[in-house]
Amino acid sequence: MKQFYSLTIAFVLLASLLYADEGRKGQAGFQFLRIPVGAKQVAMGNSGLAGSKGASALYWNPAGVAAMTGYEVQFSNVSWFGDISYQHFTGIAPLGSIGNLGFSVQYLAYPDIVETTTESPEGTGATFKPYDMALVLSYSRQMTDKVGFGINAKYINETIALVSADAFAFDVGLTYKTGLQGLTLGFAISNYGTKAQFGGSGLRTFILRPDAPSNQTPVPVEYESDAIELPSSVQGGLSFSPVVGENMMLTLNADHVVNTFSSDRTNLGAEFGFMEMFFVRGGFITNTDYNETGSGNATFGAGFKYTIENSATIMFDYAYADLGLLDNAQYVTLGIQF
Repeated sequence: MKQFYSLTIAFVLLASLLYADEGRKGQAGFQFLRIPVGAKQVAMGNSGLAGSKGASALYWNPAGVAAMTGYEVQFSNVSWFGDISYQHFTGIAPLGSIGNLGFSVQYLAYPDIVETTTESPEGTGATFKPYDMALVLSYSRQMTDKVGFGINAKYINETIALVSADAFAFDVGLTYKTGLQGLTLGFAISNYGTKAQFGGSGLRTFILRPDAPSNQTPVPVEYESDAIELPSSVQGGLSFSPVVGENMMLTLNADHVVNTFSSDRTNLGAEFGFMEMFFVRGGFITNTDYNETGSGNATFGAGFKYTIENSATIMFDYAYADLGLLDNAQYVTLGIQF
């Protein structure tokens, strides 16, 4: 218990460094890191901080991976607005008493964009395909029977035609199982790391000096971009099960997220499970950036889990998220534990 309190105090001190500044809303780079992963958590209003376990927890709170005792692989696909697609692959491997090791790849692909220049503002006939990518290495461990700890190290890249930017970041998380009605507390810091700067041949060109003779040689010039920061956040949440029966269980989640470059928000979610096989979920996200009224957006979804005797557990989850001005997004997650 003392260990948990000490770690929590450290989290609070770090949180003071990341406190939200709404005057800088929209100024962070690598915004794809904020796109939620895992249909289960999305269906529950993006509330996955304390209740997530296994591979899906690697995105929400790496401490949720600590209690895993077997292997797991998971794949998620998100159909977003504007023909944008987002894929996420995660693998978890137990290392015995040492802890658990995880790895994930996040990849956001945009549709083809027509290349334009100052000389050809209507298009050159060429196209390019921007993308965002993150490679994540994770380590987690149960510190005690109640306290879990996890940390992610990330390499992040954004490429737009002939320019790109790279950054490094980490996530760190804690979970605490109180033993009371399945109540679990969770804390996490996400996307805290280096600044980035775009560079590449797309920022190089040649110009003619206005004060030079007509037969001058073009002068090479390279434009320098401003540094961009990561969309860091600090989160605290809880998950508990007020109803637990022989064949059914009701789980309620609540997370509060403090963002450095956008509004703070509270995420609420519920899940009803039957026979540990069928699941119905719903949630609500408050104070979203993409709602014209700022009142929040609803989510819902369902899931199915089937265990093959003495073999593996197969999971399928679906979620629908209302994105307000940005229409909607649909999430599909497939996973297998063995």
